[in-house]
Amino acid sequence: MTFKASMLGALASVLAIGAASAADLPSRKAPPVAPPPLAYSWTGYHFGVVGGYAGGEASYNLTNYALSGPLSGGAWATNPSIGTSGYMVGVDYGYNWQFANNLVIGYESEFSYANVSNNGGSFVAGGSTAQLQWFGAERLRFGYAMGRLMPYLTGGLAYGGYQNNGSSFGLMIPINNGGNNWRAGWTVGAGLEYALTDNFSVKGEYLYASLSTRNGSAIGLGGQTFTTLNSGLYGLNIARVGVNYQFKSLGALIGMNDLGL
Repeated sequence: MTFKASMLGALASVLAIGAASAADLPSRKAPPVAPPPLAYSWTGYHFGVVGGYAGGEASYNLTNYALSGPLSGGAWATNPSIGTSGYMVGVDYGYNWQFANNLVIGYESEFSYANVSNNGGSFVAGGSTAQLQWFGAERLRFGYAMGRLMPYLTGGLAYGGYQNNGSSFGLMIPINNGGNNWRAGWTVGAGLEYALTDNFSVKGEYLYASLSTRNGSAIGLGGQTFTTLNSGLYGLNIARVGVNYQFKSLGALIGMNDLGL
């Protein structure tokens, strides 16, 4: 019994020494796992610059009245139209809200300088023109966040200023037809925006805008006719690209903290 007890005691001592030695060995625990990066959020303010092609068709509704001559008392209508083309460049700004289901709803306002005019034609004889000189819009955007990529639809109010000028209606004397004028309408479109960094994004978009045209009147052909220019449509296809700066709050913009300034 004494021998067995001695053997058991010796074995216990060896195990205790082994356990103590193992405790002194270097730890082989796995390194801590880094937390996943935060998902990009489109929520916040943005402002930027946009520019590109603009053009389409301007159509007019003319009603001609014969005051004298062989057609005296008669009236006839014409609906001339001319193609337009040119460019726009301007600024936009707005705010986006991103929801848990990745739906993004935003508001965007824009204002652009425009140089869009008829393609060498005239809506009536005499060299009349219909030049769009500026364009603006107040739009809603409905997008879907796919990480840093966001396709979206957009639409809302559009407005613009253009000028009808020249010797309208051929030999006629224009009345209330020249000068700058602005008209309102609507716009719809779609686009794709991608966030290059947490603060800068690029986008491409297409818009169709429809503005009403101005009214006017003129007497022509030696006083034999009276013509009214009734509201028509100034349609625009706008294809452009832009760069936006994204920031979460107005304080971040004022302090320019994200730019390190």
